[in-house]
Amino acid sequence: MLDVAWPELVVIGAVALVAIGPKDLPKVMHALGQWAAKARRMLHDIHSAFDQLNYEAEVAEKLKKDEQEKAASSPPKPPEDHDRPAAP
Repeated sequence: MLDVAWPELVVIGAVALVAIGPKDLPKVMHALGQWAAKARRMLHDIHSAFDQLNYEAEVAEKLKKDEQEKAASSPPKPPEDHDRPAAP
């Protein structure tokens, strides 16, 4: 993912403390945490949607394969006699 080590996080935190100030830093961190949580939920939803689409495609492919195997293994139907009149 992101290759950020502890020393880099300390530098980012120090710069944020100086730039934002100690009074507003907790509010900013809370907002960043909420944004990160929302982003993770959205990514999870997208991942779940792709998993569901993949599952549906696999099921459809398996059903199609099973139908083809069933059609190939079943004996052919005799031709219908259209010349014969229907029974009363």
